[in-house]
Amino acid sequence: MISSCFKKLKVERDELDRLTDLPINVKHQIQEHLSVEEAARMSVLSRPWKHIWVSIPKLVFSADFCHNKPLIIDVINTILLQHCGAIKTFLVNISSIPSSQHSVIDEWLLLLSRNGIMDLTLQNLDKDRLILNNAPYKLPSCLYGINKLESLRLSNCIFRPTCSFTGFHMLKNLSLLKVVLHLDVATSFLWMPDLVFLQVKLCIGFPNSKIYAPKLSQIFFFTSRTKTLELGHYMDCRMLKTVILASSGTNQDKPINMTYLLKCWPEVRNFGLHTYYLKSVATEAERFPTYLNNLRTLLLFEFDFDDVDHIFALLRMLRISPNLDNLVFRLSSKKKGGIEVNVNHFEGPAYRTLGLLHKLQRLIIRNFHGSTTEMFFVRFIFASAPLLLKTVLSEDAESVHESKSSKELMGFPRASPKLQIYVNNKKK
Repeated sequence: MISSCFKKLKVERDELDRLTDLPINVKHQIQEHLSVEEAARMSVLSRPWKHIWVSIPKLVFSADFCHNKPLIIDVINTILLQHCGAIKTFLVNISSIPSSQHSVIDEWLLLLSRNGIMDLTLQNLDKDRLILNNAPYKLPSCLYGINKLESLRLSNCIFRPTCSFTGFHMLKNLSLLKVVLHLDVATSFLWMPDLVFLQVKLCIGFPNSKIYAPKLSQIFFFTSRTKTLELGHYMDCRMLKTVILASSGTNQDKPINMTYLLKCWPEVRNFGLHTYYLKSVATEAERFPTYLNNLRTLLLFEFDFDDVDHIFALLRMLRISPNLDNLVFRLSSKKKGGIEVNVNHFEGPAYRTLGLLHKLQRLIIRNFHGSTTEMFFVRFIFASAPLLLKTVLSEDAESVHESKSSKELMGFPRASPKLQIYVNNKKK
C-alpha cells in the first residue's frame, strides 16, 4: 500500500518536472490561457512557476475580474510593480474605477509605454458594452508616444492627441467604441501606413479625422448622428476587402457619393449598407462601375421591400456583381405601417437574361415578414439562381402568417435542384 503511494507520488513529480522543463515561451502560453487568479495561484503553489508569472507578457483584467474586486486598483498596482520584463499585451476594464481616481490609470499607461506594449485594450463600459457606467476616460499624453503599438481598442474614452502627434505608424488594428475625438487642424490628419482593420462605432468627432492608411483591408462604421460621414478620405484605400456602413440615423447633412467610392474600391469582397446609404445608391445619377467582380457578400440592413428606392438600389447592385455568393438582408423587426405595395418589380424577361444571380449560393433574410413584395423577391431568386444551395428565412412572428408563407415558399419553382430551405419562426 505504502509502495503504491510512493509510486504515485513519483509519477506525479515526474510529470510536474516535465512541465517545469518546458521552454519559457511555452509556459507563458499556458498561463495566458488561465485567468489572473488561476495564474497567480499556480505561481504560489509551484515555486518554479513564480518567475513565469511575474514575467508573463500578457495581462488581462476582464470586467468580471475587476468588478468583483473592491480593491482592484491595489491589486493591479501590486501585479504591475512585481512584474519584470516586457508587457506586450494589456487589457483592463476600468468602468468600476471612479473618475476621481483616473490618474492611477495614467500611471499604468506610463509604465506600459516604457515596457514594450504592442496590444492595448481599455474598456470603460459594463459587460454589455453599451451602457456608460462612468465618465469618459481622458487618454494621457504618454499614449500618443507609443511607437510600437500594433493594436488599440478603446471604449468611452476622450482622444485628444498632442500637437506633435501624427499617428501610430506601426498600428495594424484600431477599434473605437463611444470615443470622443478632439482633433484640430494639426492633428486631424493621422498617418497609419500599416493599418489593416478599422472599426468606429458611435463615436463623436470622427468625421473630422483624415486617416492615411494605404493597407486598410476592413472598415466598419456605425454612426448615430446625422452629421455626414466623410468617406472621401478613404478613396485611396484600394486594398479594401470588407466595408460595412451602418447607421441608426435617418439622414445626413448631405448624401455620400457611393458611386465614386465603389469605383475607388475595386477589390471589395464584402459590402454592407444601411438604409440611408442604400437610398443614396438609388438616387445617384452617375453610372456605377462596370462590374464589382470581386464582390462575394452583400449585406443590406433595415431593408424595406415596399420602398421603391430600396428595390432600385438592390437591382443596381445585383447588375454589377456577377460573382456574388451570399445575399443577406436584415429587415426592421416590425413591419412599418402603411399600404403594402403589390407591384412585382422582379418580373419580366429582362431580369432573366441579365445573368444576375448565376453564382449565388446563399440567401438569408432576417425578420422576414412574408409581405407580397418579399414573396415576389424570393420567388425571383429561386427561379434565377441555378447554384443556390441554401435559403434561410427568419420570420418575424408579429407580422407573418407562418403556415401561409411556408406553404407558398415550398411551392415556388427552383432553378437549383440542390436548394435547401430553412424557415425559422420567432416564438415570443
